[in-house]
Amino acid sequence: MSISAHHWFSDTDVLRRVVSDAGQAEVLRLRGSAPALPALWPDDLRLEGFATRERQAVAETLSLLFGLTLPQDFAAARHFGDWLRLLQEAFTARGGAGDLTFRSSGSTGAPKAIRHSWARFVEELEFQAGLHEPAGANIRRVVGLVPSHHIYGFMFVLLLPQRYGAGFIDLRGLRPAAVAEQLQPGDLVVGFPQIWQALSETRRPIPPQVRGITSTAPCPADTARAVQAAGFTRLVELYGSSETAGIGWRDTPDAGFTLFPYWRFAGGTTMLRHRSRDQVVALPDHLAVVDRAGGFVVVGRRDGAIQIGGINVNPEHVAAVLRQHPEIAAARVRPYRVGRTLRLKAYVVPKDTATEIASLRRMVEDWLRKQLLPIERPRHLTFGLSLPDGAMGKAADWDIARPA
Repeated sequence: MSISAHHWFSDTDVLRRVVSDAGQAEVLRLRGSAPALPALWPDDLRLEGFATRERQAVAETLSLLFGLTLPQDFAAARHFGDWLRLLQEAFTARGGAGDLTFRSSGSTGAPKAIRHSWARFVEELEFQAGLHEPAGANIRRVVGLVPSHHIYGFMFVLLLPQRYGAGFIDLRGLRPAAVAEQLQPGDLVVGFPQIWQALSETRRPIPPQVRGITSTAPCPADTARAVQAAGFTRLVELYGSSETAGIGWRDTPDAGFTLFPYWRFAGGTTMLRHRSRDQVVALPDHLAVVDRAGGFVVVGRRDGAIQIGGINVNPEHVAAVLRQHPEIAAARVRPYRVGRTLRLKAYVVPKDTATEIASLRRMVEDWLRKQLLPIERPRHLTFGLSLPDGAMGKAADWDIARPA
């Protein structure tokens, strides 16, 4: 099947998946809590249950994502099925699939809207299809453990099943052991490092010929080895970004990444140049070439972001948001680890040292709920008279159990 000529949106179930995910994410962003709705919104879902600003926000997100001009009455539609119908009509009126725009995570400030041409998407899709279904393999079903409205999910849980003519099942929300129990021979599982670590620890038998893909965050070598030891046939780690889409891949944890065939390094390893298009993009990370074939490893982020739950979060951006509060004189934010999971903690210095801390804590927590995504909000707030510094005047860490 030629995706470039295929109207992917004509499959209502596929369109329902991405619109439901985008809608859930927008409502979560505005409310601070997820709506009590199924993962796939039904046609008869009454949209009047959402606030006007929520419906408008979803409409704006879909218009941006798909590059569509939606009718003025889109946000006023009565049922979710009406949204799907209006979207399909808008796609058809345009003549089919078009450029896609995804928002970055906003780890360094306001999320950026990054446009990707449909031709560029098809180019990567064709390469990925061959990468994950090599000679002798037969992908019968794609198992989704990631949302579909981000670039990674859109590529692999929406388009790739269509490209293969394979089935699809969404197993998000299940415990890792339950996911393992539902796997079948010929499955291709789309996940991220934390879920792969959990799957490797279930002690459930894995059927033969089950392959996996991991992305969104660096996959520790121990995790990749544990996944293969658990019985998975292959785990491909993808490296990329919202700005570039896919860049490189590897299926051996101790090896370097191999560049996708249409990318070339430029400016050392600071930029990428497309082999046939007039396109040069800056890389978000520091890279180092490690072998004569051009294999590379990721040394670190250029913007200071870290990965929490598969999402890029910048502690300095969170600290800057805290410092914007009128009652805060200074703030510092750092990550801390709970088991294998990273979280953020914040140290806050009030402007008025006589401020009642319990009251200030409530104000700051309310401020953070309004200004940041749930994944960006510090789990622990510590208040003190000055930021913690070491004997040499360098910024110091602090115990979350007591002020420094």
